[in-house]
Amino acid sequence: MSISQLSVFVENKAGHLADALLTLAEGRVNVLSFTIADTTDYGILRLVVDQVEKAKELLSAGLYVVVEHPVVCAVIPDEPGALAAVARLVADSGLDIEYLYLGARDSLLLKSEELERLETLLMDGGFRVLGPGDLM
Repeated sequence: MSISQLSVFVENKAGHLADALLTLAEGRVNVLSFTIADTTDYGILRLVVDQVEKAKELLSAGLYVVVEHPVVCAVIPDEPGALAAVARLVADSGLDIEYLYLGARDSLLLKSEELERLETLLMDGGFRVLGPGDLM
């Protein structure tokens, strides 16, 4: 039930992030969730979009390096302690999380090498896990 996330490598120079996002906008691809992590020379733009294949084609044609990864998307309550509850649940299970970030509509996106185990853990913990069709 994982969803696709695109990791796009964007040079750390003025306007490059705007250009990548404009490429998607001009192609009528909607960004549903995103985060960006920076390094010295590049930023890694992590995106969940409504048209994965089209986004990959558009960005690749624009000479961006694009990698698709499966991630888990769970709904968490918009209240104090909800994120801490997920973190504790995962920590107590001994599962390793590579990264996580908040998305649209009270969603939390998580990357792990053990996605199926993570999905089961979250569902057993009372969290709703979303599939690709649930995001739009």
